[in-house]
Amino acid sequence: MRKVFEEELKSLFVHLTKLGIAANEAVHKSIKAHNTGDKELAKELFADDLKINALTIEIEKEAYRIIALQQPVASDLRLVFTVLTASLDIERIADHAVSIGRAVIRRNESDQQVEGLNDVVNKMAETAQGMISDAMDAFVNRNADQAREVALRDETVDAGLKEIYQESAKRMQKNTEMVPSGISYINIGNSLERIGDYVTNICERVVYLNTGEIVELNK
Repeated sequence: MRKVFEEELKSLFVHLTKLGIAANEAVHKSIKAHNTGDKELAKELFADDLKINALTIEIEKEAYRIIALQQPVASDLRLVFTVLTASLDIERIADHAVSIGRAVIRRNESDQQVEGLNDVVNKMAETAQGMISDAMDAFVNRNADQAREVALRDETVDAGLKEIYQESAKRMQKNTEMVPSGISYINIGNSLERIGDYVTNICERVVYLNTGEIVELNK
């Protein structure tokens, strides 16, 4: 019976890893669409999101089935619920990738791309994508120290959002034609900042999984 349970837990982790990879790919695709102005690429994110939602539901069903049939003890139950809550955070990461895609689709041909702001967006995105990958690695390996280190990087993402707000405001005040672009950059920055927050949540789940301690990282 225990062997069956361990195999089911392994399957749950495999699905969670696939979900994390899919969400990270969605973030990558959304930023590529932003950089290139490729609206068709941005539209692909909607179909990708449906697949991610379906995988999230599959993880939820599998988790509840394990609880119902295997009746796990406290430590195992904590593991199942941690996977379940982490999957919801990952699903929300993908939702914000879709939000970035929407910003690209709404962009008019006359909207200006701003090199300085693009640099900030890409730095935020690069940091966030690295955080997703490393947080998933920490989860699979149940490495609380690595999770804490990943969460610290969210400060870089937060700083990027502040910079986008400040620079966009300056540019929009100087030139009203920059308003649509400025708003677009702010929306994209907000989505990336929220992605960083959700990755931090996942890191908190790893710490909880290892220690049973509920913590707030990088608040």
